[in-house]
Amino acid sequence: MVGYDQLTAEAFLNGNGTTQPQGLWTGLDGTASELSPAVAETFNANLDPYSVQNALPPRFQAGAVWLADISTINKLSEAETSNGAPRYPHVGDAEPVLLRKRLHECSNMRGVSDINAAATTDNPILIYGDIKRCYTIVDFAGSTVELVPHLLGANRRPTGERGLLLWSRVGAGVVIANAARVLNVATTA
Repeated sequence: MVGYDQLTAEAFLNGNGTTQPQGLWTGLDGTASELSPAVAETFNANLDPYSVQNALPPRFQAGAVWLADISTINKLSEAETSNGAPRYPHVGDAEPVLLRKRLHECSNMRGVSDINAAATTDNPILIYGDIKRCYTIVDFAGSTVELVPHLLGANRRPTGERGLLLWSRVGAGVVIANAARVLNVATTA
């Protein structure tokens, strides 16, 4: 089941929407919910979280949470005020909080460590919003696991191994794009 969890977690963030469920980032990409950083091609831990939070409409603030990769979370925990105090003192807590809202680690997201100014790519590193209202996941029929008594190799001959085949029908997509904001640190070579 770990493999299934990893595949669905990746699809729920970056899925293409045709052969996979539509991912949260995929559904927000190119919409008004996609925001640029204060300084092009750079994540500014002192400014960008505030602009992302301020861009979310008030009706979605009550249920809003943050999603970020561990490298982005670590960058936020390094941020300091001008007198050297931690800017976000609760980011390193057991239940992390950023700007009074829960912060969840999402290991499939790109992080600040992935930003490469020498490459042309999108880097959605911070998502903030009411994810429950923004994104819907539908599990159509549950999962089924079947025993495969003889696995075949590349030469189509039995390998002497057994396996399990797990299949399920899952769909997902962004239903209210306005309920979330994503900081995309886009880079151009």
